[in-house]
Amino acid sequence: MPENFSQILEAALTKPDTFIQNILPELEHLSEEKLSALALVLESGTVIDKQNVTKLFVNYLKEDGVAYLSEKLDVKRPKLFVESANIIGELHYEKALDPLKVALKKEYPDLVLSAVKAISLLPISEASIEILSNFYLTFEDEVLLSKSIRYLASCSKELIPIFLNKYNRLSVERQMWLLDYFSVVADVRSEKLLIDEYEKFLDEKGVYCIDGLGRIGSDNAVKALSKWLETPEWFLRKHIVTALGVSNNVNAIPAILKALDDDHVLVRGAAVKSLSLVGNKNADLLISSLKTANKQMKSNLVRAMGLLKNEKFVEPLTEVLKDRNTLFYSIDAVGDLGFPQAEFALRRLLKDEVWFNRLNALEALAKLNCRELKTFAQEACEDENDMVRNSASRILTALKTKI
Repeated sequence: MPENFSQILEAALTKPDTFIQNILPELEHLSEEKLSALALVLESGTVIDKQNVTKLFVNYLKEDGVAYLSEKLDVKRPKLFVESANIIGELHYEKALDPLKVALKKEYPDLVLSAVKAISLLPISEASIEILSNFYLTFEDEVLLSKSIRYLASCSKELIPIFLNKYNRLSVERQMWLLDYFSVVADVRSEKLLIDEYEKFLDEKGVYCIDGLGRIGSDNAVKALSKWLETPEWFLRKHIVTALGVSNNVNAIPAILKALDDDHVLVRGAAVKSLSLVGNKNADLLISSLKTANKQMKSNLVRAMGLLKNEKFVEPLTEVLKDRNTLFYSIDAVGDLGFPQAEFALRRLLKDEVWFNRLNALEALAKLNCRELKTFAQEACEDENDMVRNSASRILTALKTKI
């Protein structure tokens, strides 16, 4: 190595934008000394320095560079281990499997996730899957186990059969961790287990099963979730309704509609949000339900329909504006829809006897961005209620800003 390589490297790092092009000519003939100098930057350099050297290894040095880093993997040099593991994973360097495995112990909490991530990125092999499955089935740190799921998820095709096979032989605590994994990965192969475990262990494991089935979103999953809405525990009903929304399955809509009239306010709120996710899959059902709903269900259904931005809802929601029992919600919903066809129905409410309805109608018209908004706002500046006047002033200011 030229005696001044370290100085050349140091100088190149002071110009991060041109680092690669400046240092590459010096690396046409690699040596252990040069690689060692680069590794030292990975171990003790600034964030930007590490990023540039990492790019150098991944994009240019490749096989020669990663082989060196693999040989130097040492849990006693944790900073270098973490940076090297990232490069090894990026380059899928499977020869590093054994030295990476060393870090999967409770004695090295700062290295565990880097090692798991790197191993999960290596070419899948019987050895790598055995290491990852043993880690998740035996490691004891709950925080690290939870964080590792996002990496292990990439190997779910191979891990799920192993986990399903071993599930019944594990402790309840470890079963909970597998349910957490199944919930996040949302693979239909775990569907039956999630259904069975919910019905056997409602309080202990219910939330994991609910969330997982929601993400799976199959017809069987939705059927089970809909049935479980009969549970007396409101917090479970809330999770179930949320999962039904996540399912993105049209068959979830009837159960969500029913939850709009739930006894608990948080369940009803979750139902509004869930319906706003899947309601467009059967807009006609929502419209027909609006005609027969009681006051509470109608109010919540109107809120959800406003969020769905479906032009089909303009006519039924403007019709609902005639019902003063739900006017508070329907004005907002018509505004949220954002279609100019609703302008006429809202304009009538600018003269309503209740100031709050006048305020909401004006703000809903602002959402529609109707052509006569400036005129409506100017007239509202003379309203007897200061809240209406203030809203009108804000609208006029906003209109001036747009010009």
